[in-house]
Amino acid sequence: MKPWIRALLIALAALAVAPACKKQSAANKAEDAGARARPTAEDAAAVFDAACVKGDAEACRNLGVLYAEGTGVARDPMRALALFGQACERNNAAACNNLGLVLLQGHGVQPDAAAARRWFEKACDGKSLLGCRNLGLTLVRGDGGDKDPAAALAVFQKACDDGLVLACTNAAQVHAAGEGVARDLGVAVKLYQKACEGGDPAGCRLLGGAYLRGEGVPPGAAAAAMWLGRACDRNDAYACAVLGELTRDGKGVAQDAAKADELSKKACALGEQAACAR
Repeated sequence: MKPWIRALLIALAALAVAPACKKQSAANKAEDAGARARPTAEDAAAVFDAACVKGDAEACRNLGVLYAEGTGVARDPMRALALFGQACERNNAAACNNLGLVLLQGHGVQPDAAAARRWFEKACDGKSLLGCRNLGLTLVRGDGGDKDPAAALAVFQKACDDGLVLACTNAAQVHAAGEGVARDLGVAVKLYQKACEGGDPAGCRLLGGAYLRGEGVPPGAAAAAMWLGRACDRNDAYACAVLGELTRDGKGVAQDAAKADELSKKACALGEQAACAR
């Protein structure tokens, strides 16, 4: 269940257990609380629906998420799309991002990458950091228009500077690739580290890879293993697989076949098929 749904249900529960009469016994209060403190996703949908009708853009967006996921209501991608559009037109930047994602991915609706790019742009203009990142990804890949790595780097950096560490990793990748922009491995390494320290496992993994290859930093298996370990601890499958091979060979870490097997098993369980053969 999405965190915001859980938060709403907690709020509904708080309302449900409010004492109706000060003279109730403690036992009666506990019994009433237990009977009434079980709001459901259907309750959340009803609350959002009522608020959306009254003009609450965020409620419309939240109801759209419920319809997109089929949580508390029958799954209805077209209804979700309409609700996201309604909220976006009311200047809810997060809803513009949702709208772009639905149109880009085509989950139950006709994909329209060009429209998705426009909605991501509106989301980014409205200060949705995820909207900026998704706009950058469309610009890098050429979804819905021409590739424009320089423009992508600008929006990635904007989102990174404003605190979205995932975008720091994306900005680093543009610097490292050097396609459409000057290649700068030193800047890429700094951004990978910023992303990793901010909690993005991909940043940790890519920084570990930079140390393995000596790109932007002196090559060092020990440093690579450290950063890959941080990524693996955050359940990055590929990082676990690579760290497993380093551990098996004793490169940068003590050689330990049993530990290597554990890492390979974890990588396999997380979806890294190449590790499953181990």
